[in-house]
Amino acid sequence: MFDKNKFAQILKNISETYDSQRDFAKKSEINRTYLSQYMNMKLEEPPKPKILEKLAVSSNGIVTYDELMTVCGYSDYDFDKMLYKTFGVKDSNLNVIIDELGFTSDEKKIIFNFFINPKENYDYIHNLSNKSFENFKIVFMHFLKAINYLNLLDSNNIEKIDMNIINDVINKTKNYNFQNYLYQLLSKINSKKNKDKFYMCPVYGQISAGQPNWAEECIEGRLPIDPELMGILNPEEHFFLRVNGESMNNVVKNGAFALIHKQDIVEDGEIAVVLVNGYDATLKRFTKKGDVVVLEPDSNDPSFKTQIYDKNTPIKILGKYVGKMEINK
Repeated sequence: MFDKNKFAQILKNISETYDSQRDFAKKSEINRTYLSQYMNMKLEEPPKPKILEKLAVSSNGIVTYDELMTVCGYSDYDFDKMLYKTFGVKDSNLNVIIDELGFTSDEKKIIFNFFINPKENYDYIHNLSNKSFENFKIVFMHFLKAINYLNLLDSNNIEKIDMNIINDVINKTKNYNFQNYLYQLLSKINSKKNKDKFYMCPVYGQISAGQPNWAEECIEGRLPIDPELMGILNPEEHFFLRVNGESMNNVVKNGAFALIHKQDIVEDGEIAVVLVNGYDATLKRFTKKGDVVVLEPDSNDPSFKTQIYDKNTPIKILGKYVGKMEINK
């Protein structure tokens, strides 16, 4: 439990070794107002261990880091509490895992400090025995899972990962085995990032880009698109249709995949997938003049002619052409 009375007295004792509280704040690199709040017992939660480390270094021998950890309720190296206070994670079950693996008190301290501040404590991992190091890898994996480094549910979460921490450890640690382990870990994270980065857009059956031809409404497969790169906000509202014909080859080639945004209205001159007579789907430039619909090809083949339909022919817009995917042969 956090003993805020004793902690306040410790801060006051440290402050008295300086000419002023301002000097104390400057030496410890801790905000003076923040220190003052603890001195006046205004805060109910203890500082994070990283702050305690700074206080111990600047205490002029008044107190040690371990003593501060005890006063602030960290004495038993409570990993679950640390995860909650530092990362907001509840019910991590990390204490049970660590106890089952049989770490000594000193080893728990090394691991605890590493999780709190890996950039400054990576070298201490070298002090673990070979067996403890292997067990540490298990704990480290659970730790990363607990703070959502691996078991991420969606692309929004995975983008929050600060992999600079892991990269920093890789670049500076002297332990080759640990380096190799972290490289494998980064590879897994990157794989998931790349997987979640793309949306697997459904591909529907062939449509006609010549004379209208019935489009079978069944998914043939899926193709990846990068919504961020393409500026697409709602990828679920898009689909691919395979182009069959040469009537639009100035825009999209025969056999390519036309990316379509689902909508039932387009501006005059825009390319759309249009359902003619209720079952014939075609890709054309769409124009509507009163009750007359004009579907124009865009081809280097002059044999393709403009199609004109009056109100007696049912016309329905399925979507707007917004891009393409062409596979070079």
